[in-house]
Amino acid sequence: MFSAALLTLALGLALPVAGMPAIPTAASRADPLPTPQFRRYDTSDGLPSTNVYAVVQDRKGAIWFGTKGGLARFDGVGFKVFRHAENDPGSLYANGIATLTVDRRGRLWAAGLNAGLNRYDEASGSFRHWGHDQADPASLSSDRVWAIAQTPDGSLWIGSAGGLDRMHPDERGFEHVVDPQLGATPAAVGTVAALYVDGRGRLWIGSSHGVFVRETDGAIRRIPSAEPQRTIDAWRIDGSGDEVRLAATDGLWIVGADGVARRFGAGVIPATNVMSSVRDAAGRLWVGTQKGLFLQARLGGPVTAVADQPVLYGNLPGTWVWQLMVDREGGMWAALYDGGVAYLGPGWNRFSRFTHTPDDPSSLRDAIATTMARGKDGRHVWVGQRGGRVDRLDPVTGAVEHAISGLRGDVVGMTEDASNRLWVVVQGALYRDTDGRLDRVDPAGAMLQRPLEVESGPDGQMYARTFGQGLFRIDPETLAVQPVPMDGSSDKVRWGSQMTLHDGVFWYASDGGMMWLDTTRGRFVMVPGGPAGQSVDAFDFTADGLWMANADGLVHYRRSGDGIVADRRIDAAHGWPSVNVTDLRVDAAGRVWVFGHDGLWRFEPDTGTFRSFGLQDGLTNGEFFRGYARMPSGYIYAATLGGVVAFNPDRSNRQTSVPQMALTQARVRHRGATQVLPIGTQPLHMDWHDSQLAIEARVFSYVAPAANRYRFRLYGFDSDWVDTGSRGERDFSGLGAGDYTLDVMAAGANGRWVHLATPLRIQVEAPPWLRWWAWAIYVLLVAALVALILHAWRRRLAQRHKIQLAEQQRQMAEAASAAKTQFLATLSHEIRTPMTGVMGMAELLLSTPLNRQQHDYTQAMQRSGGMLLKLLNDALDLARIEAGRLELEPAPFSPRQLLEDVAQLEQGLAHAKGIRFELALADDLPAQLLGDAVRIKQILLNLANNALKFTEHGSVSLSAQRTADGLQFGISDTGPGIPEASQARLFQRFEQADGPQRAAGSGLGLAICRELVDMMGGSIELESRVGHGSTFRVRLPLAEPPVEAPTPTRAARSYRLLLVEDDTIVAVVIRGLLEREGHAVVHVVNGLAALSELAHVSFDAVLLDLDLPGVDGFQIARLIRQREPDARHVPIIAVTARSGGRDEARAREAGMDGFLRKPVTGEQLAAALARALATPAEAPPA
Repeated sequence: MFSAALLTLALGLALPVAGMPAIPTAASRADPLPTPQFRRYDTSDGLPSTNVYAVVQDRKGAIWFGTKGGLARFDGVGFKVFRHAENDPGSLYANGIATLTVDRRGRLWAAGLNAGLNRYDEASGSFRHWGHDQADPASLSSDRVWAIAQTPDGSLWIGSAGGLDRMHPDERGFEHVVDPQLGATPAAVGTVAALYVDGRGRLWIGSSHGVFVRETDGAIRRIPSAEPQRTIDAWRIDGSGDEVRLAATDGLWIVGADGVARRFGAGVIPATNVMSSVRDAAGRLWVGTQKGLFLQARLGGPVTAVADQPVLYGNLPGTWVWQLMVDREGGMWAALYDGGVAYLGPGWNRFSRFTHTPDDPSSLRDAIATTMARGKDGRHVWVGQRGGRVDRLDPVTGAVEHAISGLRGDVVGMTEDASNRLWVVVQGALYRDTDGRLDRVDPAGAMLQRPLEVESGPDGQMYARTFGQGLFRIDPETLAVQPVPMDGSSDKVRWGSQMTLHDGVFWYASDGGMMWLDTTRGRFVMVPGGPAGQSVDAFDFTADGLWMANADGLVHYRRSGDGIVADRRIDAAHGWPSVNVTDLRVDAAGRVWVFGHDGLWRFEPDTGTFRSFGLQDGLTNGEFFRGYARMPSGYIYAATLGGVVAFNPDRSNRQTSVPQMALTQARVRHRGATQVLPIGTQPLHMDWHDSQLAIEARVFSYVAPAANRYRFRLYGFDSDWVDTGSRGERDFSGLGAGDYTLDVMAAGANGRWVHLATPLRIQVEAPPWLRWWAWAIYVLLVAALVALILHAWRRRLAQRHKIQLAEQQRQMAEAASAAKTQFLATLSHEIRTPMTGVMGMAELLLSTPLNRQQHDYTQAMQRSGGMLLKLLNDALDLARIEAGRLELEPAPFSPRQLLEDVAQLEQGLAHAKGIRFELALADDLPAQLLGDAVRIKQILLNLANNALKFTEHGSVSLSAQRTADGLQFGISDTGPGIPEASQARLFQRFEQADGPQRAAGSGLGLAICRELVDMMGGSIELESRVGHGSTFRVRLPLAEPPVEAPTPTRAARSYRLLLVEDDTIVAVVIRGLLEREGHAVVHVVNGLAALSELAHVSFDAVLLDLDLPGVDGFQIARLIRQREPDARHVPIIAVTARSGGRDEARAREAGMDGFLRKPVTGEQLAAALARALATPAEAPPA
């Protein structure tokens, strides 16, 4: 019961417990004391809490930790943390996780104080929860769950504060186990804090009432104790093989073959809470307690305490060890209540470390060892330290004797001679220690000023290597000093690096090369064939020669006759690390160990590879000083910045396990967001719009995670393996549609490569346009396209024929149009000439005395001629509009005058029909507007004529009012009105409304009005109802012209005029109209006569017909202009029956000043003469 109470207290509080000092025990062999060096993980590395209670490795190889702050998964790279979230039913039920297990299906189960039972679903990343429900007797006995185990039959057993439960196979309830030995109720079993399933399938149960075992047949029996008065209250039950260990509140108990539990480690392991135990791959037993970690290095051997100095690098980071676990690589994990997690690699025992331990006077006096020397007894080593201190270390027991103190300077070299006297080199001095008495060599420093090393020579003398002074020979008895002669042309040989006596030959390495002692001459000479003039930093011997090293690499020399010959070189191109070499050691297997200021390496001559050593091998500090001690056992003791390091280079200790490797995640970019794909099922499916596939793999090797290496190969995409180094992730971009197979290989620190157990198949969905049905559609489309092309080709042929036919028709139409235009022009010309006679004679006749009847006949004749002329003009205007040759001629005009003119012209017709013609003008009509007055008058006359034509009685009104951008004209009548069905086509050419007077017009007037209004940018609207008359509204945008200064009126006068006209009747009419106005007119019938008259007589103006026999009017005008003097300009007015759009422009280009179309009236002639004869300042508007 005490264990449950302590667990509750530990999970709820955080009570520190002091550690225990190491307990040295006697050893039976010469191996140094084990000194495990741990790698630690805490909250700074990603753990949710440093209070860690449980650890387990899942089926893939990931390590899970149950902590006070939640659950954490570690893959060697980082931690993924799972915590309770209030609003997430798929999260942990509570954060305090005290026990973990992985069932036979690879599923992770987690439980703890008030956390109930939780199972992790890897596919969804969520948890399923089971808890205690008082209303449900089949629910979990208690939410305080301490232990979980699964027996071979698949049953899941749960130990809790409420007893022992077994989950139903359907996982929907629990069976509460009853032990008849304890009582009839489940609660009688007590608090079950430990469960364990042994190799025989039996379930071990640790409860507050003792330890029991449940046989496979269901029988439960109590485990007896060798101390019957004690009830074993087990924290945890562990085992291996047939061994079962009970970690209890009062120590560790081991159940023997007789089924009796006996206390283990009495007197060494304190009688306190033992939390866990485990045996590693070498059979060593580790015991985790509330007061530290203990180790039994071999079966039946002594038990030692592992130092727990958290402040020292590599030491156990805490005291309270809650659980121990050995992973599949052989590494050991310690879950600490007061220090996070500690990891010990499988090769941890390759190195031992001895250093200063604070508050431990029996340890070395300094954390830094500066040099080493072997004791002649082969058991002890001498440790040189800073401050002139030397300690004597027994590596087997760890015992330290403080031998020498107070020397001035750091100890840099030592050796023990044949008389067991210790020679000590400090900075600037050499001492001999004889039974505790120190004698300085060359106390005056006359010769031996800067010694670095001292060694025994082949002649029994001592030799001292110095800094730049060469070598000195010392008599070991008298301490007499004399320099040693040295060959060599360079002073570099005085800067030595190493002296070694090997097989009776005394070797000496220096900056000037390799030398040896010539005993016959008593001097050092260069070794024949050796590196003369090149530095040698360190050397050691092989069976047939020796290796030498410097900063550039390794060189092997073999013995040959009286010298040596170089036969192998290893430099940077062969993997030589950049290292400042301090020492070299060749082991029994011929491997070369390279010591440096910045690390330790081993060179394999057989493979030509280098391997570095670090914390994963138990080496906490790799910064070596010169000078190591080689013991008869094969162990080497070397001085480092972290103390003394011991290891046996002759032992391989090679890690042979193959790490597990698995894919841990697959991600894609899906519609702009990152999406995680399930990788537990095959194949991995990618939609066609997914991109940027990222695959994460992990090799679950924890020996040296930074040294893990990965290679990826995607078959169907990669042509070879792609090495990603230590990054276990690869991104794939640009994967096309298809099937791929991904293989990954990875290696841990031991360099052994492992492949994926099952390569991952990846299917990339083709986009819709590349799927089979799309290709079928493409084939159909191609076939349809071919058919379409053939059809199009045939249509093109037909179209070509049609185009050719259309072109023919167009040309014919154009020819017809041109013929029509030419016909209209000719017709106009032919009609206008006689019309001039008709209308002119009528006008002249009206100016003579006539009776009423004659006057009416003459007016009728004049009106008929006007109607005929209007019809002709309308036809010509339509032709010009069709041809795009009708141009407006905007000029200032008086709208009031224009409307009065229209009214005056229409009054006669209205009077003749007996109807009223009314003119309504707004008061705000502007005095002047800018527009084509002729065309506006034409529109109004057409509309007014139509109104008068179809109105039998009543009235016709013409109105005008001002608008924002011009004028609005209105023509209203009281006629019969226009049916709505006829209104839509009323403005079409040759269309008339149905009615009794349908045949009274040509149907061109309204069409001309619509065309002219559109050209002016205006609009024309009709409002009409049958029987109520019609109203036409014309809106025209007309701007006001700029204001000009008024011109004085010119008094009327008579002119002398030359009329050039070949038609006698027309000439008579024009001459009569002009003479009526008082002008003198001379008439000629051709151009040559006109030129003759102009040559002899001066005329004020010339009226020139354009269609003259012989030379036309255009040529006559040019000849007149060519012949007249510069100071004389005779105005020329063209009078023509032509109706072409370019006639007026051509006349202007020929030099004419005015233009009149036949027939002409006296008013038109007068206006034309006024414009032509006026000065520029007097000229009236055109």
